[in-house]
Amino acid sequence: MVETIIVAVFVIGICTFLFANFLPLIGDYERVSQYDTLESKYKNHEIRKMILRDLNSNNDLEVLFTDISGTTVYNKYSNYEATLSDRIIIKNSLCDVLDSRNYCNKLLGKDHLDVKEIYITKFKLTDMKNSVKSLDGQRALKEYIDYLPSYSKYSSRYNNYYRLIVIYNDGTMSNIEVHYEIG
Repeated sequence: MVETIIVAVFVIGICTFLFANFLPLIGDYERVSQYDTLESKYKNHEIRKMILRDLNSNNDLEVLFTDISGTTVYNKYSNYEATLSDRIIIKNSLCDVLDSRNYCNKLLGKDHLDVKEIYITKFKLTDMKNSVKSLDGQRALKEYIDYLPSYSKYSSRYNNYYRLIVIYNDGTMSNIEVHYEIG
């Protein structure tokens, strides 16, 4: 009887230890399951291809990236819907600066990639992490930015690198780097 009680206490202790250590892991998994999914990475790649295609054909897109290094830490582009005589039109301020505006609106619209917001920022996220702390009502974005590494060790290597952080309407978030050479 004593042996049974000792074994039962030992098994209960192990189960308690396992439960206490796995519960936070399950919570972290559920929190980051919406980050950088394979599908969202492919979607981001399509957005990057579209931007770089216009970048090769139009030097005005340098403004899209170099404005960030001025006074702002990031540029935010949002998809929003407007209704015009019972027709839903997807508007996107990123598409307004691209030559392929119609393609951009279709690609980012609900029928294709279903993008909610796009943030364009420097590849090193140190400044953006500090500025995002002051945003109100953007808890999911704050958590995602904190989740991303800032890559500050080789700071000079990433001067011409930018990052697209894309938030989709289904709640997934993903990022991808964009690199271009000036000149």
